[in-house]
Amino acid sequence: MRNAYASGGCLAASLCLIAAGHAAAQESGSATTPRLDADVLIEIQNDGAFASENDANERNDLFTTTEPFLSFKATEHFKIESGLVLEPVRGADPGEDRFFEDHGLYAEELYAAYETERFGIKAGKYNPSFGTAWDAAPGIYGVDFAEDYELTERLGAAASYTLDAGEAGAHTVTVNSFFADTTFLSKSAFTSRGELDKADGGPSNTEDPASFSLTLDGGGMADVPVDYHVGARFQEGGPGTARDETGLVAGVSGNSAIIPGHLLQPLVEVAYFDDFAGTRQERTYLTAGTALIRGPWNVSASYTGRFIDANGGAGDSDDTLAQLSAGYSFDNGLTLDAGYRFEESADTNTHILGALLTYTFSTSIH
Repeated sequence: MRNAYASGGCLAASLCLIAAGHAAAQESGSATTPRLDADVLIEIQNDGAFASENDANERNDLFTTTEPFLSFKATEHFKIESGLVLEPVRGADPGEDRFFEDHGLYAEELYAAYETERFGIKAGKYNPSFGTAWDAAPGIYGVDFAEDYELTERLGAAASYTLDAGEAGAHTVTVNSFFADTTFLSKSAFTSRGELDKADGGPSNTEDPASFSLTLDGGGMADVPVDYHVGARFQEGGPGTARDETGLVAGVSGNSAIIPGHLLQPLVEVAYFDDFAGTRQERTYLTAGTALIRGPWNVSASYTGRFIDANGGAGDSDDTLAQLSAGYSFDNGLTLDAGYRFEESADTNTHILGALLTYTFSTSIH
């Protein structure tokens, strides 16, 4: 689930509702267990692509991304969590419009977790930590290129430890060991996306926890309104995959009222990969953007550069994604954003005008 940076704050109100729901449950007594918390994020988005140098890119696409997240808290420290996703699971046909088509429902996460104030472990199907721009870049489209390196739907385990250094902030180190999900949970309902098999190959498709990531996150430092994230990862290639992938990432983000009455949320992240996704490619991603929020209004701008070096082969490319969006959060919990996206990819330019309607609701049963 994207956080409040996404859409330049278009999800800020929605995620505040989630936080408020959890806070209300905690106020009623954090020791109230067992308890079931449910958070549902609903997004309805329309993208109209036009003026492309490739006619096949021109289409109108209306779709939803709906994410129910359930958390069963059995005890104060032990819980079972699941995250479902309903979204298009197939690419659109070239040049063809879509109206709520090709949607599939699948389990993105299903894991057990034990957490204390400083220590946490989880095991099952989950999204290992690595990078933040794929979730936190501002604007309707700010996350799109960075989603190339998001780690999702892995089977494995993670352990984290948080050091509370007082005025020096809190700093959390997380270790993940994982492999791609090849169980029945890789299927989708309604529209089939198929079941991943080890023979399909690809990064971390090994059916053993030979892949890993290591991340460090920190923030809350006195007089420094900046959070940071650094990480490294290794993904062993599955059958038929040419190379093993290695990657590094570093980024900073902020959340401050530098201008009276306005909340500024900047983000910068750089990620580098050798043999990206098991191919003979070096890739570098640079994402930079900011959101400005005043009351219910938000405006955001972002840029992502994707630089691909095919190591002497065909496929070198310097890609660009730039976007500008703005929106308004209504008192009833709805948020409406509109934006413009320009993409230059593989020497082809495409323009998109889009709109995003967001609503979140939360509830607890105990």
